[in-house]
Amino acid sequence: MPPMRISADMPPPRERQNDPRQLACYHHLFMTRSKSMQKPRRSLLIAAALVGAVTFGVYLERAQSAANNRDPYKFFDTLVDLRAQILRNYVEPVEDQKLLKGAVNGMLGELDQYSNYFTKEELAAFDRATRGQFSGIGAEIAQDPQTGVFTIVTPMEDSPALKAGILAGDRILKVNGESLEGFSLKDLIGRISGPPDSQVKLTVVHEGDKNPVELTITRAAIQVKSIKGVRHTGDGADAGAWDYMLVPEHRIAYVRLTNFMDNTADELDNALLPLINSKQGLRGIILDLRFNPGGLLSAGIDVSDRFLESGTIVSTRKPGGKNDFIAEAKKEGTYPRVPVVVLVNEYSASAAEIVAGALKDHNRAVLIGTRTFGKGSVQNLITLDNGNAALKLTTQYYYLPSGRNIAKRKDSDTWGVDPEPAFNIPLSDAENRAILQARSRSEVIRKKPTTTVPATQVSTQPNTETGDRQLARAVEVLIAYQAFTGEKPVAAEVQTTRPSVTVTVPPATEPASQPASAPATTPATQPATIPDTPPAPPAPPAEPDVPQ
Repeated sequence: MPPMRISADMPPPRERQNDPRQLACYHHLFMTRSKSMQKPRRSLLIAAALVGAVTFGVYLERAQSAANNRDPYKFFDTLVDLRAQILRNYVEPVEDQKLLKGAVNGMLGELDQYSNYFTKEELAAFDRATRGQFSGIGAEIAQDPQTGVFTIVTPMEDSPALKAGILAGDRILKVNGESLEGFSLKDLIGRISGPPDSQVKLTVVHEGDKNPVELTITRAAIQVKSIKGVRHTGDGADAGAWDYMLVPEHRIAYVRLTNFMDNTADELDNALLPLINSKQGLRGIILDLRFNPGGLLSAGIDVSDRFLESGTIVSTRKPGGKNDFIAEAKKEGTYPRVPVVVLVNEYSASAAEIVAGALKDHNRAVLIGTRTFGKGSVQNLITLDNGNAALKLTTQYYYLPSGRNIAKRKDSDTWGVDPEPAFNIPLSDAENRAILQARSRSEVIRKKPTTTVPATQVSTQPNTETGDRQLARAVEVLIAYQAFTGEKPVAAEVQTTRPSVTVTVPPATEPASQPASAPATTPATQPATIPDTPPAPPAPPAEPDVPQ
């Protein structure tokens, strides 16, 4: 983003506004007259000049006041004075950077909760979150707060750690021969992280073993997956692939979207197209958007377009204004019309609400669960200080195909996206925690694949371990629909190369930001419905995991 430039409509420098030469010219204009003029007229002109001078003086004073109001630098006078007083008189030394961040956060605190300031480090973390990429070994690591022991929670799918023999439950003893005694989790991350193609040696003890082994791991660019399935399949280095078939006898697939990143729609294709194009086909799809905090607006649009042949997916505009852009679905590449159920809850936000709202408004899916969070705004990331900082600023509101904005406002009775009353199934905090715990366990990659739940059990109780009533209701609805319609499995070849979603940008007198068209190579500039806004769901009692 180019630096700010002073435009022609900004006020002149203050020293010019009271330039005595201008007043002198004005005085000269009134006081020089032809010497042939008569004295009575001269007196009259002098009086008129005095009145004119007073009037002009008032005009100058008002102009000066108006100029000060427009002067962008006047805004900082109080801040400069405040900083000087703090540095000069505060009882303890104060760092300038802390004062700057406090002032910035104070200004943004007067805006909505989604507008934030990012330091260079925070910007890098946000970039990794939206792109879903980082460089490392590809493993989630936890540290016991009591003993300080580091444990591999799970190697990630198709990761260098998995290929090198790292297993879930491994205790890490050394990094490159160095003991980890006294290390914090941050210290360990610093040792393990590194550029692609570099190597790191981990000394670990496998769960159930006594003898440590040293494993050499070649770091690589890790692509974080945002699509999960029912259970992991495979064994050893081949482990990690997801099985997406929830109820084989009824050909019902299940995909869980954890957030919306650059690669989410492509991952969805990889999960569903093999099942759709298989000989048996599909008879139902469950999209689980529960606990999904959102992500990139463009990713939400792309996922919605997989299920819609035509019509508006979402539009954005400022209050009272015209649409800044409208995203329209394309028929080419759309999945066959397999019945779809979307699971949502109060922690589904942002891009997840765009998908749920678009599919509901177009009667393409049944929603089951509870009303969504209600984040109906779009944030743009504006780089500052030559890329060393950034401003995440709310610039637009988005609207569902029905024209409704779902933002939750103070004293509002309606917000978010609601399931129909018959499908509104609230869960207790304990039930939500049980679901999150079961999810964490399902994501662990072990030596042997997890046991497959018999189809008869899945049909009546999709998750016997957690008693997931919302998921069970989704299965019941799809099976009942199959019985009622006699619908056969849908199998059709779907092209893997998709056209772009049509984005209509109305002409504007000034260049408008286009959230759907930000370059993929610079994700920090992509408008995003940012995944930091919904309240934290009930967390399972487990240690934090750090992917590396």
